[in-house]
Amino acid sequence: MTMNEQDLVEIERKSYRELMQDGSTEALLGLILLVFPGLIAESGFVPIFVVFYIFFMPYLIEVYRKRYVYPRIGYVKVKEEEPPKLTLGIAMVVLLIFAAVIVLLYTLWIGLIDRFFIWRWLPTVFGFIMWGPSLYLKEKTGQNRYYLLGTLMMISGVAISLTISIPAELAMIYYMVSWGSFFLVLGLVRFLLFIRMYPVIEEPEDGIVE
Repeated sequence: MTMNEQDLVEIERKSYRELMQDGSTEALLGLILLVFPGLIAESGFVPIFVVFYIFFMPYLIEVYRKRYVYPRIGYVKVKEEEPPKLTLGIAMVVLLIFAAVIVLLYTLWIGLIDRFFIWRWLPTVFGFIMWGPSLYLKEKTGQNRYYLLGTLMMISGVAISLTISIPAELAMIYYMVSWGSFFLVLGLVRFLLFIRMYPVIEEPEDGIVE
């Protein structure tokens, strides 16, 4: 990578970090995690949630940013984002998830495990899955703290799975509600700090560059 390319990457990362200051990323993740147990209990709502997330969520996020974010820090339209590159770390995570699913289905089919075993270890599986978003955010922002976040989500998943006092059927709910509440509160705190740190620009249209 040449020096100019490195500078461009750093500029894009800095822009991405600026855009994440409002806490919407954390709040949205928290809401998704809090909704997830309900989707497990009522699987019929999964298609509705997927359609809403794909077709309506981007529009709502853009409306929110135009109302609260762009008037405060401005908006510059950069080049179209390229599809995420398949790094070695992401490839390893995908392979681990695929292998775990294959082993799980096989052992369930031959009767070595039951549904209670699956419920018990779902937090661990999801903890490893969350390494994917952690690696993506590290790549987008250049901040190593997302490695720590992925590690904590993985360790907490294993810890909940190993806690015998938590009923197997409630293990995933404990995991999702705990992390969902954490991210939602974190997002709200960051939003309050954001609007306090960046007052609204008097003429926000001047800060918009198409």
